[in-house]
Order: sequence, then structure tokens, then C-alpha cells
Amino acid sequence: MQMLKQVSFVLLAWLASFQLVQAQETPDKVAGQATQQVLQLLKTERDVYKKDESKFFADVEKIIDPVVAFSDIARGVMGKYAHRSSDEEIKQFAVVFRDSLVRFYSKSVLTFDTSDLSLDKVEPVAPALLKEYDAGKSRSVPVNLTIRGKDQQYVMSYSMMQKDGKWMIRNIVVEGINIGIQFRNQFADAMNKYRKVETVIDKWPELMQQSEKDQQKEKKG
Repeated sequence: MQMLKQVSFVLLAWLASFQLVQAQETPDKVAGQATQQVLQLLKTERDVYKKDESKFFADVEKIIDPVVAFSDIARGVMGKYAHRSSDEEIKQFAVVFRDSLVRFYSKSVLTFDTSDLSLDKVEPVAPALLKEYDAGKSRSVPVNLTIRGKDQQYVMSYSMMQKDGKWMIRNIVVEGINIGIQFRNQFADAMNKYRKVETVIDKWPELMQQSEKDQQKEKKG
């Protein structure tokens, strides 16, 4: 019986400490830590990633996977068409969309000049905004970050939401490019062309590959 009490006490103490850590986790801390890890990867392994972008994509995905609400972002990208889709179709799109988000985010970061690259500033979320979010008056809270290179400054912004007690990324804006809006427009264009959600989901990887090629042509042109 004494041993059981000791085990119970240890378990309760562990649960209390775990809950304290969760309570101390803030949206700006979550966003800042993930960004810092990605920048550190880029600084230390830039030469490797220049030769093999796919490795960078895979490494970035490992970092952001626990803190990005992929399914919620995917539903937002589907926009009004999510209401016309089955749960299975939404799940299927979330799976194919994951790769699109990781690639776009990674490619955006790869354009940063790695000379003296550092996370310069993470703006704390104003208490008033957190209060509004807790009251259900907003769907997310913004976290703004400034990244600095040797002769360049980059601005990023994350929309953060709570899911299962954790702060997670709901949207990303890199240097003024809103990832959620960009993908939503592409999904809407695809729906106008193909008319069926299942067709757009099937063709999504192909459409994203073509989009990347078009963007590369524009840069060269």
C-alpha cells in the first residue's frame, strides 16, 4: 500500500509539472522556437540543402509538424468548398496539402541570406488579443517575427490557434505573401476549372508542380 501511495504521489507530481509547462507555453514562444530551429538548420547545413532541397523540406517538416495545424489550414484553403465536401475528402486534401505547405514555406526560407542570419525579434502577443481569443471573439492570434541577415531584414507572421490545449500555427505570412490566401486562390481556380472537389484533390500535386515551374519562369524572365 505504501509503495502504491509513493507511485501515486510521483505520478501526480509529474502531471502537475506537465500541466505547468503547458500553461507556460505561449503562442509567441511556440512560433519563435520553431522558426529558430528552422533558421539554425539553414545556417549550419546550407551547402547540403543547396545540392538537395528535398532534404531541407524533410528536415523542416520534422520541425514544424508538431506545431502546424495542417488539417485546419487545409480546410481554410478549401474555403466554401469545404462545406460541400465529405469528411473523407477533407482528410484526403489535408494529406496532399501538407507537402505543398512544407515546400512553399521551405522555399521561402531558402531565399534568406544566411550571412549572420538570426531571429532578431518575436513580438509577444498582447494580453488584450489573448483575452479576445479566450472569449471566442477571434479565431487566432498574430505572432510577428523579424529575421535579420547581414544586409537584409525579413518579416514573418504566424496566426496561432489552440488545439487540444496546444498553441499551433493556423497560417503563415512570409515577406508579405500570405500562404493561406495564396493556396485558397489556387484551390478556387482549380474548382472553377475542374468543378469537382475529388478531381482537384487528385490533381493538386500536379497543379502545385506546374505552379512552381511557372514561378521559376517568371523569375528568369
